[in-house]
Amino acid sequence: MSKKSSEASDPRFHYEIWKGPSGAYGEERKSISYVENHNAQCGYAELAFDFSIAAELLIGQYRVTNYGNWVAPVAHISRQVIELLLKALMQAIEGRDNSFNCRPINGHNLMDIWMPCRSWLIEHGYQLLEDARLEKTDQLISAFHEIDPIGDLFRFGISRRTAFKKQKSYDRVGIQIDFFEQEFIALQGLLQHWEATLFRESIKEEMEWNEDPYFDPNDFPKKA
Repeated sequence: MSKKSSEASDPRFHYEIWKGPSGAYGEERKSISYVENHNAQCGYAELAFDFSIAAELLIGQYRVTNYGNWVAPVAHISRQVIELLLKALMQAIEGRDNSFNCRPINGHNLMDIWMPCRSWLIEHGYQLLEDARLEKTDQLISAFHEIDPIGDLFRFGISRRTAFKKQKSYDRVGIQIDFFEQEFIALQGLLQHWEATLFRESIKEEMEWNEDPYFDPNDFPKKA
């Protein structure tokens, strides 16, 4: 077993909810541990929701203080929400079409994930082009892609990518918070809706329903 694998499986930090702590867990209090709770596995969509709660609170604080120090945390956590929602959508498409190329899900390039998903939905008859939130979604994904294409700028402060013949630096990024929040809210609604549409189609087939009694795929804001 490699050192990396061994460290990742350190039983001193393991707790089994039905059996209690591992023998190596020890008596001292742990500030963080890995617990087997026997719940279903978490997915991209669930984690995106959790991060979206934090993003909403962080954006609220940014509005209150207007400190420039909030820019990188706001951008980083918002980008994380976007990436997770895009990966949830890509995974949902793969669940409906096993020929769909899902390889971009292993990377951090937002456009590499978004554009195939966008095209697939349109090509397969989903009313994505009628969704009033599409323009704002495209705008925000494009902006993040151009500014932070590999997801390292806000995570580490200095990116491997360059602009103006220098490595990109987080302190040179500005956020117009009103426009940003509008686009961020629109994007979340759009990606959540179409991921849910695909998921509920699978449920409908499994339950052999003619119509889903709990979800309406046409219930989204339409373009005028």
